[in-house]
Amino acid sequence: MTMRHTSTLFGFVASCLLAFSPRLIAAELDSPASLLTDHPSTASVCAECHETESTIHANHAECTTCHIDASTHAIAKSPRKTAPGFPETEQCLACHKNDSEHMNFAFSDHNRAGVTCADCHGVHSPKVDNNNPKLTRADESSKLCATCHQDVLARFDMPSHHPVQEGGVSCVGCHDQHSSKKVSLVNNTEQCLTCHQRLRGPFAFEHAPAVEDCATCHDPHGTPTRRLLIAAQPMLCLQCHSLPNNRHGQSASNATTPEALGQPVSGALLRGCIACHSQVHGSTQDQHLRF
Repeated sequence: MTMRHTSTLFGFVASCLLAFSPRLIAAELDSPASLLTDHPSTASVCAECHETESTIHANHAECTTCHIDASTHAIAKSPRKTAPGFPETEQCLACHKNDSEHMNFAFSDHNRAGVTCADCHGVHSPKVDNNNPKLTRADESSKLCATCHQDVLARFDMPSHHPVQEGGVSCVGCHDQHSSKKVSLVNNTEQCLTCHQRLRGPFAFEHAPAVEDCATCHDPHGTPTRRLLIAAQPMLCLQCHSLPNNRHGQSASNATTPEALGQPVSGALLRGCIACHSQVHGSTQDQHLRF
């Protein structure tokens, strides 16, 4: 056979292969033996084009768990339209609904507000990192929260604030971003007492606002006043305790506690109610006095 005939035959065979290659690819990928036997997992096949092999999902799930079959994708002219993932939150919950952290996400305020799993978590990235096992899109959870909650972030710049930006606490230390049904995503008093144990009691005399909701007097994010109080003294106390029926202005000659005898109380309001009533969270003394 001449060189010319050899070249012609080679060209004919190559043309046939190119013409039928999509069908051959589809047939190959349609074959379970090809996908599951020749290759240990579909993830390894996809990783030939898509750099997903070092992500957590690639090591624990097949690509087709979330995406349509590989054969359709292989011959698709417009992959983004013909090979999408399933609806994000529903698809994620198909695997993550049985763990206690995510099982109630469908009923959460984040879900009702239209926040999806992919808004906070990277499905394919970031890469596996022991410092970020939950695949959050930001290096720190508080920075991630701030992408939506800019108004809250600004309050951490106030004179009195929880040290979120300093790294002392984080948003998820107080807020349950996945499952809480409360608007604030947290049970205020119980959450506060996880850190402020000394204020838990029990006390002989309780202060109702402190028992019912710490946020009655405190703003946990930040305030211009000391101790995260939502208003300065004495105006904060006067929101509940009106002046006409109290004893302020009298001398302390009628006091029953020896340490208070003779001490003037007329100027106490100028210093703030807690000058005398300092045990506002609860006390062994009636009136929450400091003596």
